[in-house]
Amino acid sequence: MTLPPRLTSALAAVALALGLFASSAAPARASDDAAKLLFGAAALAIIAGAVHAERDNRRHYDPRPKRSHRAYILPQRCEITVRMQGKRHHAYSGHCLHQAGLRGLPNRCVVGEWRGAVYGARCLRRNGYIAG
Repeated sequence: MTLPPRLTSALAAVALALGLFASSAAPARASDDAAKLLFGAAALAIIAGAVHAERDNRRHYDPRPKRSHRAYILPQRCEITVRMQGKRHHAYSGHCLHQAGLRGLPNRCVVGEWRGAVYGARCLRRNGYIAG
């Protein structure tokens, strides 16, 4: 059985304090010194536990955004190339995607209209859709 690190550090601080208390040379001042020592050891244990917890939180941080929907595969037959402002862009036909069973596509990805909505490929990829 292993003890949590926070409890282990607190027990070590108490043991250290009791050991120093037992070896004190001045019994009259021992209770005063012991109280100060116990308070200091408890403060160190709390600080050590907080530092350990902070390190543990940093280790598990994931900067990637959480996706609320599962990844959908975009059919390759729905991919089209559109010319906008003299440049070619990859996009997907909304009508074709709808026929393929993909519903609820993000409205912010609509880049134009051509026989229905046209969705930008880059925007769809950023929203969790995978080119197939």
